[in-house]
Amino acid sequence: MKAPDVPQNEPQRQAALERTGLLDSDSEARFDRFTRMACKMFSVPIALVSLVDNNRQWFKSCQGLAVPETPRDISFCGHAILQSDLFIVEDTRADPRFNDNPLVAGEPNIRFYAGAPLHSQDGYRLGTLCLIDRQPRTLDSEDQQLLRELADCVEQEINRHDTARLFDNIRQSERRARAVIEGTRVGTWEWNVQTGETVFNERWAEICGYRLTELAPVSIQTWLDLAHPEDLLESNRLLNDHFAARTEEYDCRCRMRHKHGYWVWVHARGRVFEWADDGQPLKMYGTHADVTAETNILEKTQQQNTALSILNTLALDPATDDDARIRKALDMGADYLDMELAIVSEIVGEVYTVLWYRAPGDTTLTEGQQFSLGETYCSLMINKRDSLSIAHMAQSSYREHHCYSQFGLESYLAAPIYLNDRLFGTLNFSSPRPRPQGFSDTEETFVRLLARWVTGVIERRTSLQTLTKLVEQTPGMLYQYRLWPDGSSAFPFSGPGIREIYGVDSQQVAEDASPVFNRIHPEDLEAVAESITVSAQNLSVWQHQYRVKPDGERWRWVEGRATPELLADKSIMWHGYITDIDEKKRIQLALQESEEELRHLFELSPIGITLSDYHRDRFLDVNQALLEPSGYSREEFMALNFNQLLPEGERTMRDRALSELKAQGRYGPFEQLIRRRDGSTYPALIRGFRIINSSGRSLVWSLVEDISERKKVEQMKNEFIATISHELRTPLTSIAGSLGLIHGGAFGELPEQVNRLIAIAARNGDQLKHLIDDLLDMEKLVSGKMPIRLRTEHVSPMIRDCIERLQTYAVDSQISVRFRDNYPDQALMIDPKLMQQGLTNLLSNAIKFSPQQSEVVVSTEFHGDRFRIEVTDLGPGIPESFRSQIFQKFSQADGSDRRAKGGTGLGLAITREIMTQLGGTVGFESTEGQGATFWLEIPAKLSTVSANPCQA
Repeated sequence: MKAPDVPQNEPQRQAALERTGLLDSDSEARFDRFTRMACKMFSVPIALVSLVDNNRQWFKSCQGLAVPETPRDISFCGHAILQSDLFIVEDTRADPRFNDNPLVAGEPNIRFYAGAPLHSQDGYRLGTLCLIDRQPRTLDSEDQQLLRELADCVEQEINRHDTARLFDNIRQSERRARAVIEGTRVGTWEWNVQTGETVFNERWAEICGYRLTELAPVSIQTWLDLAHPEDLLESNRLLNDHFAARTEEYDCRCRMRHKHGYWVWVHARGRVFEWADDGQPLKMYGTHADVTAETNILEKTQQQNTALSILNTLALDPATDDDARIRKALDMGADYLDMELAIVSEIVGEVYTVLWYRAPGDTTLTEGQQFSLGETYCSLMINKRDSLSIAHMAQSSYREHHCYSQFGLESYLAAPIYLNDRLFGTLNFSSPRPRPQGFSDTEETFVRLLARWVTGVIERRTSLQTLTKLVEQTPGMLYQYRLWPDGSSAFPFSGPGIREIYGVDSQQVAEDASPVFNRIHPEDLEAVAESITVSAQNLSVWQHQYRVKPDGERWRWVEGRATPELLADKSIMWHGYITDIDEKKRIQLALQESEEELRHLFELSPIGITLSDYHRDRFLDVNQALLEPSGYSREEFMALNFNQLLPEGERTMRDRALSELKAQGRYGPFEQLIRRRDGSTYPALIRGFRIINSSGRSLVWSLVEDISERKKVEQMKNEFIATISHELRTPLTSIAGSLGLIHGGAFGELPEQVNRLIAIAARNGDQLKHLIDDLLDMEKLVSGKMPIRLRTEHVSPMIRDCIERLQTYAVDSQISVRFRDNYPDQALMIDPKLMQQGLTNLLSNAIKFSPQQSEVVVSTEFHGDRFRIEVTDLGPGIPESFRSQIFQKFSQADGSDRRAKGGTGLGLAITREIMTQLGGTVGFESTEGQGATFWLEIPAKLSTVSANPCQA
């Protein structure tokens, strides 16, 4: 089925149909008569007067059909109104336009259709008089003529109704016209062109401020006397055009002088309605309407359009030279305002600077010229803080201002220029001529808008200058890279940094990017190209590191990052930057090498090492040296936490380690049993420290040293020492006692040689006894079997007692001992016996290694919250090579002088164990060849308010 097309004049046709007033009206006999006649005359079951509406065909008269309307898109009449001739379909089922039409396939089962278009008075086809049959048939020429004549009768009925409506409308229009003339008080006139006699109504006189009687007698000369002389020529031309039938009516806008002296605008319209026998105009009728307000509005609108046109021209100007654009704006603005001088200024403090200007050729004004702000007209506007207009300076309140006497400008119009809410300067226009009519709102608005446009140009100029400076100072280069579908590429924009990165200038790559790619390392070129391809395909951010070689330089690492944009021509534009990362990259590569070396050390270290998360107690890495003794595979070990490596009942070590890590950042060393995979244990020495990685994560490195062999050796040594000590001590005591008796003369006088040998033997026996005692003490301390009895004890008496007990040894060695007691009332929580033993070891060593006639000083000090006892001597000091071993058992420095002093090598080791048991520390400071200071340190609080130094 084919729906009917819509006529090209459909809006006008629809309007004509609606003007008939027939749509949806009641049935009328005058139309029904014709449809009944059609059914009889043509022997058809259905005849219709159909009016084709917007989306339906409505039946004004209907014979043989029960429905009042059908949709237009399935109608036959919709096709019929597309032509003026009859529209006939002899067999609808044989016509592809209608064979599947619902009106053919169903009720009313149309097989034949003939429609004669019905026309309105103005020729629009409104509908049809149509015949419908349920059987195919034909119409001969006589029948077709008869149908057309019958349709013409229906047209007459339609148009007769329309004509009646027209006459009625004319009468109503006349009444309305009279009402309008009276209501709007339009002036009317009747003019006998041949005699000059003229009739005006009262309103005509009122337009000019008169009563009609004041103008009597009236004639055409009355109008000529009131008309503006400059308008008469144009009025006569328009009259002659109308008299010569070149125009249908006389239509003229002109000025008439008001009674009070000013001019009013009138719109004169008229037409010749009577002509003389010789064809000359006789009677002419017309109106005069006061259009002064309308004309003023029109002038204002024209003024606004001109202003908007100027602003639009400036806004769309493709020029990029800001200086030229602003000068053009000043020219256009000055011409529009009819003012000679235009300036864009900058105001800094009290200095007024001319940035751009337009002025007559004889001016002495120059760009960059400066004035004192107070001497300029702009100072008036600044004080007002808004735009300022002065139409006649001599008659204004500003006439006494210094700027008027200096420059003599009579008219002035200006607006401020603000940048970032700060006054930048002004846009001002001025003239030595006053403006009698003043400045209109449009002109003031124009200057304000033009000032905003100038502000935009200056902002853009300032931003561009700032951006240029930033680009010049930006490390590396900012750029735009464009890739076309054919594979060609270029850098439409590149900052000056391209010279540093690639060794080329922006102009060299503005149309062809190949000079840049020629400077990329051959090994990196393919990867760079591939990364660009991926970014282009996915429109993803491009980021890559590669090497380039500017002219005459070594290869340098750079990094680029850019965001792609798909353009309308399917090319892709990247916006981004490239920066030199050579130093950072080389450091990174060096760090990678270092990390690889450290990784080798980590894997090959004989000591077990773990890396764990400080907060989550989870292993992150472990080396082979820890996996082997523990018996775990790497996967099994990584699934453990630290507690699972400790035997039941010994898991307090983890809490102790965490406490030390939190307080000091490290823990240990301390010995701990480690549980193997099979449940057995082995001893290990554990220590560790906390680090913060580059991402801010807290990690813990732990060293777990298997000391099984060392423990076996120590156990063997301890068993040996214990055995030797106990096996030797009893006979040695007896031997020492016997030698003492013999040497003391209990058995009489002995020969001198024998007595000397006995003395040596007794002395060596005592030394051996001291060695055994030290060994036993060391064993007790290490094994925790040495009883410790802590109590609060004053320190000074203990120190004095120790000094007194060694006084004889000191005198024999020709050494003096001095006690500098800075805190005589200080008390400590200590075991006095062990503390005194430790101090005795330090003091005896100091006396032993001091040169004769020298002094050993014992002093007390506070270091923060720790109390310190210091022993200072002037001996040979501690060699650098021996310092790490000084507190180890059986350690003695090399050198004949030191070896000659004797000793067991256990004194300092014992002292360290004593201080560890007491919760303190032992240490030293020494400069080789200048003596040493050993100290014992223990936590304490100051017992006295102030120090009290004294000598001993």
